[in-house]
Amino acid sequence: MREQASTPLTLSPEAWSTQAIPGSRQCLIVPSDATTLDSAQPNSDNIPTADWFNAEYWQAQGKITGTNTGRGITYFIQHGKLSMVLRRYLRGGLIAKLIKQSFCFAGIAHTRVYQEMALLEYMRSCDLPVPRPIAGMISRHYGLVYRNSILIERIANAQDLHAYLLQQALPEHTWTALGHVIARMHLVGVDHHDLNIENILLDQQDKLWLIDFDKCGVFAQISIKTWPVDNIARLARSIRKQHTLHPTYHVSAKDWTALLSGYQARLQSEAPEVIAEFSDKLNAIRI
Repeated sequence: MREQASTPLTLSPEAWSTQAIPGSRQCLIVPSDATTLDSAQPNSDNIPTADWFNAEYWQAQGKITGTNTGRGITYFIQHGKLSMVLRRYLRGGLIAKLIKQSFCFAGIAHTRVYQEMALLEYMRSCDLPVPRPIAGMISRHYGLVYRNSILIERIANAQDLHAYLLQQALPEHTWTALGHVIARMHLVGVDHHDLNIENILLDQQDKLWLIDFDKCGVFAQISIKTWPVDNIARLARSIRKQHTLHPTYHVSAKDWTALLSGYQARLQSEAPEVIAEFSDKLNAIRI
């Protein structure tokens, strides 16, 4: 069983505001102070509006710098000095064949966009390397369902580890550092249920970043039974999958051992009673 935190995460009311859009059933989640987004551009152009969630709005200004196609289309946007990622929340699994982007509405604080923004804010307060949330939009339909989109900071000069491993091996210290980062995430109770090789970035300063926290959660403490090991196992499966698809994938058993060593060393120093309970399960995971 996963012991979920008794109090759901909420966005800081001092830092964020929820604003209804007049004449519509839409609302925005935006910073209370626009200068927090871009202090070099503290004017009305720097205040998120509904247009910010419309790719055609940015396309008309020539500000879309790229896209990424997965379950849906993710847009990369450059607005002044502000680099952003625009993503719409879509369903996965079998239900997506019938309903692609609508969700049951149970209050703004229960929407996917609000929960992800609150989680990112919490993780940044814990000094974890995750992107900054910029704004969110929720559109109600018939009062019962909603659609939502998010704008987050784009990490400058960074690639996901999958892109790196297609071209070159990473040094052992990077794998060890990745183990440290994942351990730090677990120590503050964050369960990244979709931790995979494409959700980890490395920038030109050799700093690692974790991304894509949709539907991820915070738990009261590290459970010695399931979720930390599940996260590591999910990452291992993603590496094995890519290794199967790309025979020249530049990753080795030695790299994986370095990651596990870094992970266990960090937990050993801060939560020795926990790592003692599941170190055998971790060491049994292979790529």
